[in-house]
Order: sequence, then structure tokens, then C-alpha cells
Amino acid sequence: MVLVWLMAIPLIGSFIVLFSGNRLAKGLSVIVSFIELMAFLILLIHGPMAFNRSWIPSWGVRFHLGADGLSMFLIGLTAILTLMAILASSASFGRAYFFWLIFLEFGTIGLFESLDLVLFYVFWEVILVPIFFLLTGYSGPQGRGAAMKWLIMNLVGSLFMLIGIVAVAVIHAAPFGSLTFEINQLSNLTMNPAVAPWVFASFFIAFAIKAPLWPFHGWMPDSYREAPPPVTALLSGVMSKAGIYGFLRIMLPIFMPQMQHYQVGLLIFAVIGLVYGGFMALRQTDMKMISAYSSLSHMGMMALGVFSLTTAGILGATFLMVAHGLIVGGLFIVLGFVEERTKTRDIKVLGGLNEDAPRLGAYFLFFALGALGLPGLPGFVGEYLIIQGLVGHDLVFAIIAAIVLVVAAWYMIRLFQGVMQAQHRAGPITDMTAGQVSYIASLAILIVLLGVWPAGITAHAAPTLYHAVHLIATKGGQGL
Repeated sequence: MVLVWLMAIPLIGSFIVLFSGNRLAKGLSVIVSFIELMAFLILLIHGPMAFNRSWIPSWGVRFHLGADGLSMFLIGLTAILTLMAILASSASFGRAYFFWLIFLEFGTIGLFESLDLVLFYVFWEVILVPIFFLLTGYSGPQGRGAAMKWLIMNLVGSLFMLIGIVAVAVIHAAPFGSLTFEINQLSNLTMNPAVAPWVFASFFIAFAIKAPLWPFHGWMPDSYREAPPPVTALLSGVMSKAGIYGFLRIMLPIFMPQMQHYQVGLLIFAVIGLVYGGFMALRQTDMKMISAYSSLSHMGMMALGVFSLTTAGILGATFLMVAHGLIVGGLFIVLGFVEERTKTRDIKVLGGLNEDAPRLGAYFLFFALGALGLPGLPGFVGEYLIIQGLVGHDLVFAIIAAIVLVVAAWYMIRLFQGVMQAQHRAGPITDMTAGQVSYIASLAILIVLLGVWPAGITAHAAPTLYHAVHLIATKGGQGL
């Protein structure tokens, strides 16, 4: 029942917040998100669990929830970053804003828990709604355009995935005589060689848009730029992981033969996104856009790990999802502090802020170093494992990935120096408040802990991922 409560708490809590007054909205949201975090800790202590009930028997649809080594820490990531986003948000946004934040938490956790494709699709659609309204109601001057681009591109991806879901269920039902949408049963699927590439492409497009991966990233720049910093933290830290999660949860077990067959092409897609994001980050002068394209580059790195089809690469991608989510979430929140104090994001007119705000400068530096993959912080662990997996498959991709890590250091150091250490061009600003330090410091401590003790995640994730990697040997060559 813990899995059900993890969904029920934010669902019920979001409506409590909605029907409260604006003055109470933020406080109630903090309470709801904190209770949700406590529920996650109960799940973490208990370990993997499942909840499976019939939902629509005539269609073979089940209300199948699960938390294992792959999804458990993404549920925790969602709970942590939602709490951080709420704490970093202004109470003046009002109750509707906080309702959408907590409702987004409900949809995201439901997505990560779903082990039935229809249920997965329902939550895949649910998370579109709060992001759309957060972009239209609380973003910059071009927020409505960004919201429409987000909605249209993701709806196109959803349509492709819906076609793919129906296709795999019908293909599976042909020899067995009954429909099922449970992922573990569909993992035994063998498809006609003429049909398999099209079904594979329908899921791939949906997940590539959500991540996003190059060249399906068209919604990303406007959405990241226009959204309030706490919402951008959730977009980059949590929402983007849904696409990579889809590759791991659905495509590896169901489409392993196709992933092997198209592996080189998939790796090329991923490495282009890795390089493109890195060099685009170097060209930006907007703080948020530097971090946005950095995030695009990191998504390419995670995709490289998945598409390497190696134990180390897949484990590295899983770890990097959590590590990057925490780091980039904290970075966008800190960038929001800078923008709030200076009323600008342009590094050309910023500089020397460390003199007025040493605490802000210290945390800015910490998250920037985390984003560039400093050894001792968790980003390095994930990137190392991915490169290790690539070395075992193709040295060329490993070398390119390593070179882009140098580019990452370049644009992150440029970002920090341009804002904090250059000539003092902006007016005097105030430092972080004690309240801001308290929750940002908590996030920083958690990041350091993951950096020095990565086995806290990898030891739990490995058994689930070893099963996925085992499919490489057992399903290779079927139904290409």
C-alpha cells in the first residue's frame, strides 16, 4: 500500500492546497511534499515492492505498480526536487501555482511506478497538463508560445507511443489469445521483421521528445528559458528523466533485438546531442540557457550509456539520472536566486557578485562543479561508468564523450566566473537568507553523500539492470 499512498498523498494534497487560501498555499504545499518525502523513506527502508490489481479486465489492463532498483530512486528524486522547488518558490504565486507543482509530483511518481503500459500512458499524459499551465501562467513574456510548443511536441510523441502500445498488445495477443499490457509479460515478445522497426520507432520518438534528445529537443530552449527557476529545476531535474526511464523500463526488455540492430545509429544520435549541447552551451550568455544546453548534453551522455547495451553503461545512465537531477535542480534554483537579486540573466552585465554574496557564490560554485563532473561528486561516477561501458563497445564514442567532458568544464567555469568572479558590473545584492541556505545546504549534503557513496544507488539498481542486460544475450538476433 505504500506505493498507492505515494500517489495518493500528492493527489489529495494538491486539492487541499487548491481549496486553501493564497496565504496558506505555500505552507501547506511544504507540508504535503514533506509527508511525501517521508513516505519515500518508508519505501526505501522496506525495499522493492509491487501492487497489482485488475483494472479493466476486458482489455487486459491492470493497475500494476512497482518500485525496484530502477524506479525507486527516481521516485525519491521527484519527492526531493518537488520539496526544493516549493521552498524556492515565492508565496505570491498563489494557490493555483502550488496546486500544479504538487499535481505534477503525483503524475510523475505515478509514471515511475507504472508497470502496465496503459497505466504508464495515462500518467505520461497527466504530466503534460501541469507543465502547460505552469508555463502559461507563471513564465516569461514568451511563456504561452513555449507552453504550446511543449504541449504540441509532446502530444505528437504521445500519439506515436499510443500506436506502439496498441501494436505490441495486439502482436502479443495473436499467439496467446488474450490482451495484456504488462511490461514483464511483453518482454517475451517476438515481432514480425516487417513490423518491428515501426513499432520500435513509435516508442523511440516519444521518449526522445520527452528527454529531450537531439534533434527532438525543439520544445526545450523556450520552456527552460521562460519557466520560473523552480519549474525549470523540475523540468530539467525530473521531467527529462522520464524519457531515459522509458528507454530503460520499456525499450530494453521489449525491443532489445531492435536496439542491437540499430545500435550504431542510436549511438550516433546520442553523441551528436552530447556534442551539440556542449558547444551550444559555450555560445550562450543567458545563465539559464547555458545550463539548459548543458542539460541537453548530459541527456546525450545518459542515452550513450543506455545505447551502449553494456552493464556499466546502463548502470551509469541510471546513476547519472539521479545525480544530474539533484545537481541541475540545485543549479537552476541558485540561478533563480541570482536572477531574483539582479533582475537579469545575462552574464555580460553580471560579474563580481561573490563580493556581495559569498554564500551564494559558494553554492553556485558547488553546483557548477557538480555539473562539470568533478571527481568526488556523483556526476563523475555516472559519467565514468558510461565511458567505461563505451570503451567496452566502441572506443571512438568513448573518446568523443571524454572530450565533451572537457567542454563541460569550459562552459561551467565560464558561467561561474562570468557571474561571480569577473569585474563587478551589477549593483550590490543581498546574500542568501538563512532559510535558503538551510534547504540548499541539505541538497548539497545529499549530493556529496552520493558522490562518496555511490553504492547507495548502484547496489540497489544493479540487480534490476542485470536482468535487462541479460536480455542482450538471450534475445539477440530475434525478430530484427
